[in-house]
This record gives sequence, C-alpha cells and structure tokens, in this order.
Amino acid sequence: MSENKNKSLSFASLALALANDYSSLYVIDSDDDSYVEYAPSGSDKELVMVSSGSNFYEDVPHNCRELVYKDDQEFFLNAFKRENVMNALEVGRSFSLTYRLVINGEPKYFFLKTIRGDDSSIIIGVRDIDAEKRRQLANEQKNLAYAEIAQSLASLFEIIYHIDIATGQYICYSAGDKYSNQGFGMKGDNFFEQAKHDVQQVMHPDDCEYVLKELDRDTLIDNLHANGTVSITYRQVIDGQPIYVNLLAFIQNNDTEHIVIGVRNIDAQKKKEAAGETYSHIAGSLASRYEVIYYINTDTNEYTLYSASEEYAKLGTTKQGKDFFADADRDVKAYIHPDDVKRTLKQLAKDKLLKDLSKTGSVTLTYRQLLGDRQQHMNMLVVQPKNDNHHIVIGVFNTDEQVRKEQLIRAESQTFSDISMALAQRYEVIYHVNIITNEYSEYSASDKYSKLKVGTKGKDFFKETQVNMQRDIYPEDLPMMSLSMKKENLLNSLDSFGKTFLNYRLMLDGRPQYVSLYAVRPKEDSEHIIIAVANVDAAKRMEIAYQNAMDMANKDALTCVKNKRAYVQAETDLDEQIKNFNQSPFAIVVCDVNGLKQVNDTKGHKAGDDFIRSACTIICTTFKHSPVFRIGGDEFAVILKGHDYEQRHELMEQLGRVLEEQKYNGVALLASGISDFDAEKDMRVQDVFERADALMYADKEICKQLQPNVVR
Repeated sequence: MSENKNKSLSFASLALALANDYSSLYVIDSDDDSYVEYAPSGSDKELVMVSSGSNFYEDVPHNCRELVYKDDQEFFLNAFKRENVMNALEVGRSFSLTYRLVINGEPKYFFLKTIRGDDSSIIIGVRDIDAEKRRQLANEQKNLAYAEIAQSLASLFEIIYHIDIATGQYICYSAGDKYSNQGFGMKGDNFFEQAKHDVQQVMHPDDCEYVLKELDRDTLIDNLHANGTVSITYRQVIDGQPIYVNLLAFIQNNDTEHIVIGVRNIDAQKKKEAAGETYSHIAGSLASRYEVIYYINTDTNEYTLYSASEEYAKLGTTKQGKDFFADADRDVKAYIHPDDVKRTLKQLAKDKLLKDLSKTGSVTLTYRQLLGDRQQHMNMLVVQPKNDNHHIVIGVFNTDEQVRKEQLIRAESQTFSDISMALAQRYEVIYHVNIITNEYSEYSASDKYSKLKVGTKGKDFFKETQVNMQRDIYPEDLPMMSLSMKKENLLNSLDSFGKTFLNYRLMLDGRPQYVSLYAVRPKEDSEHIIIAVANVDAAKRMEIAYQNAMDMANKDALTCVKNKRAYVQAETDLDEQIKNFNQSPFAIVVCDVNGLKQVNDTKGHKAGDDFIRSACTIICTTFKHSPVFRIGGDEFAVILKGHDYEQRHELMEQLGRVLEEQKYNGVALLASGISDFDAEKDMRVQDVFERADALMYADKEICKQLQPNVVR
C-alpha cells in the first residue's frame, strides 16, 4: 500500500466507486488497515490524494467526534466497526450507512458505501445525499396530513383507495372487515390489474362485465377528465348475499397524479326503492356528498380547508386559517338557519366538542345551510385520526335529499318502517320485540325457520328464546348465546353500540349450520327492537375453506413449519408496526443446517430430507412459543416475542447444549445467530435479520474450520 500512496489515481481506475458521484474515497489496505483518502478534482474528475494514515479504524472515532453530527455519533461508531465491515464483505455483500456530517455548522446527510477492490484493498465511498434526503423527508411531511384525512374518511366510506395513475400502485383505507377482506390488500402494486381479478371473485355475475368496463384504466381516466367524477353502482357478494354498493371516483384539483375511489354500502337505499320509495340521483348526491373537509390542529386552532364544491368555496373561509373555532362562530352566524344557530354554536364550542369526541369517538351534527335564497339540510361529521390527539377532521356533506325523503317515510307506520329496514338485509326470520312488555311478532321467509316452534305472536321473547336455544343451538355455542341473549345484556350492547351482531350455529336438517343474528334499535327512544337471523352457512364454510387453503399456502411441505411466503408476510406486518412506532420488542434467530450437502451426496436426498427435518425439530423444540420459518433449502428463521424473547439468552444456551450433544461427524447440526430489534437504529426487520445472518455465518465459519469436509 505504501508504494502506491503518492500515485495519482485516475477516474477510470475507480469507475465503480465513482459511479454514484462520491465526494470522497478511502482506499484501505486490508492487511494492515493503512489508508489513503482521495477526492475528485477538476473537470476530468481526476482523483488526488487528500490525506493518509497508518490505521483507518483507529482514526475513525477521532474523526467521528469532529465531523459527524452529535445525534448520529453513537449510532455511527457502533455500526462502523472493522468487524462489521469485514463480515459484510466476506459474505459477498457491501456495507453501507446513512448519517449526517456537520458542514459549515449545519448537519448534512451523507451516504457511505464499502466494497472490496480487485486486490487486497477495501474502497469506501462517501456521497452527499442531503438534497434528495431532505426532499424525501419533506414529501413524507407533506403527505402526513392527507394520509390522516384519508384514514378518517375511511369511517365515512366502507373502503377508500388512493391510486397512482402512472404506476397503478395503491393504498387502501378500510373501516369494515367485510370489505377489507374482499381481495384488495392494504397496499398493492397495480390496482387496475388487481381489480380485474377481484371483480370476478366478489361481484355479482350479472354486474361483472359492466364493472370491468368502467374500471378499465383508460376508460376510467377518460371519464374522470370528461365529467370530474365517476359513480358506479353494482352488486357485491358479501356473506353469500348480493349487496348494493356505490363506487365514487374523482381526481383532486390539487393532485392530478392520483385517483381517489370510495366504496359505500347503499343496500338499504336500494331495497327501499324496491319497496316503492324513490331514491333518485344517488350517484349525483354521492359525487357532491363531501362538500368541504377541515383538518384542524386542536393545540393551535390552525386549520386547512379542502373543498370539493365551488359553491362552498365561496362561503368566505380561506384555504388556510389561523383559528377554526373563531371562524366557525362567524360563519355559523352568517350562513346557518337562525333556528339552528344556537344549537350549532353550542355543539362546535371547542371544549364541548373535544369532550364529546373523547367519549364517543365521533360527533354528528345536522343543521340547515343558507345559500342565497334557499336552504338545505347538511350533516357534519367530526372524527379524530387514529393515534393522533392533536388534530380533528370535520367533513360536511349535503343530506338535503335524504332528509326530505325521510320526512315522507315518517308518514308511514313505525312498524312497517322498522320491518322494511330489517327485510332489506334478506334475513330468514325477523322478530319485532317490545322491550317494555317482552311481547313480539315473528316474520319468516323460510319454512326451515318457521319450524323453530316460535309462533307468529308471543308473550315473552326473552324467556322463550332461552328455552328454544336449549333445543336448537349447537352445544358448543350455547353458553355464549345464553349469556348474550339475556335481556339486560342485549339492551346494554344496543345502548353502547347501536346494533349487535352474533354468529353461531343452529341445528338445521340434522347438522349444525352457521347463522348470523343482527339486532338493532331503530330509534333511541323506541320501545321496540328488531332481531333478524340470516343463514350464512355457505359463505362461512367458503371462508373456512379459504382460511385452510391460506394455511396450506403458508406451510412448508417438508417440515410443516411456516414457509418463506409466511415469513415475508410476517416481515411486512412488523415493518408496518416499526413505521408507526408501535412495535413491541422482538429478536430474530437465523439457523443454517451444517453438513446437508455431504448427506445428500453420500446418502441420497431422502436422507437429506430427514436430516433437515431433524434440524427443524431441534429448532421447534427449543423455541416452543415462537413461529419457525423455513426460508431456504437449509436455512431457518425464528421471530422471538413475549416469553421466548424474554428468555432468548437462556434458549440460545439451551440450543447450544442440544447441538453439542447431537453432533454430526463431530460438528454441530446447526450454525446459528441471534439479533435484537433496536428501536433507535433499526428502520426495518431486514436490519435485524442481516445482523443475525452475519452472526450465523460467523458461527458457520467456526464449524467449517473444525470440519471443512463436512461444512461447506
């Protein structure tokens, strides 16, 4: 190395290192750690020597204290050690770090990458990435407010998709398990391709062709550019029943690179139409439903306004505001019907609004809006984003048509209205129960259910129900149903949640069949409740079959532990928790079978399979409470949480003792390594895995030195 220190290195000699425009290069002799620092100079990027030293790694701590940003120094020194660099290079990987240097008194982001040269040298390149890193951080901050609003709006729609027009990549926000399980994942690579598959799976057959045509990428974009919004009404099969839903798509004025699609359940409205009630212009009203959205900082009262209607944008409220509550007080007095002003101001008082949100999670307010010479009914929904106690989101939408139709419906008898609402769900049997007297009426659309020995009229629903359940309910479900259907328990549940769902099994046709019970109290002051029962046996058994298929897809056929696919899903889930800073402690163990090639070569692959299974048994027996994954031919990974995480050191010692007792040709059956998740520096599960993997390879190297013919 010393004879080369005074030589000028050309740009071509280190083209690979300079490919990413590195601002500094260090060439280190791996035999004695002496080094030379180079920097590109001039228009031809010729490398000139800047400094040199006798031991690069001994100089690192001193240079770190002088140059590295204070908050990054500990992380930098822990990571940038000679053994870490050499371990990475020895297994064929590069070593890289992102950190901040102090330049002219300000922290700047830099990227360090280490590779092995053609000879015994090691090349370290340092590149300035400050501009691109800060753009990335700025974009993340810019998207934060929109993400929280989208997450809150997911409670208004059953499901919302945010789609990149150019790539098709999408994010899904769902407020209901039924819809989030219909095939569209939380994230996806291509919405339009995924839609082609999922439409065939979950749409009513008569609607598939129409929906596929409307959701064609080019057709959808053309219609959006021509009309501003696209509304599609179709039937989706949920729990074995066709349910009417409406899909609303639009492109925001301030974001032309994405499409927003919201899906809402409109089955009740469609069923009311079939009963003779007129619900016209559903698509049109949905398109203008969310007239304005406010995103409010409850600490400062500052807010941002997002408007989807020119009419509402003219109300005088600016796009950005300093004090939402002061502006609301002014606008309520100017634009709200006089009879609703006092009530609206009381509800929008900051202290009361936040108190109500803390109790119920959401606040709904109805009032009449004055627009010119007309008035219309409006609804305001206030929610608080999940895991954010510093903001609230307020959505305002037009309910005028809905309210006026409801006023017409009230002219009909209350009983007919209640029963119509329940029948809209296509239940086999419906009970209309007086909760004061316990008297009830039964309405059945199925011979099977009418034979349950419950008459069309009854004196005491709750007493008779307890008797009938002893005869009709599958024994394993009886304790749960007996408790849930006690009068006081059922009414308490309805008071707390507004509706109740119970899933259980009834003995019908000589076998247990899955059914779903839905209970609702039509009005808070109603003396009646509606209880409806639907047969969901076919859908439930399909769900069970699907789950069994998924379990098989995630299982390794040879060892019966989880496979690489299951590990990738577990890694994705952990990465999401790490991103949201709510990840509990965990560790990863990486194991690799020693001697498998020799067994395969000398005894055959069947013996090799038995060898792998024996190694897997040792791992599973040691880590009894943790999932074990076979992630390669002879490689396993274990994710330790809870009890196994707390006992991880003892378990690793136990594994070592077992391996010592069960050696193969004088060598431990497995090489292993373990690493803990470090919340201060680990950005993803892969960071933890790579450390454990490096320790495993170090252990394997020791085994290889003991028996080079066995371990390869």
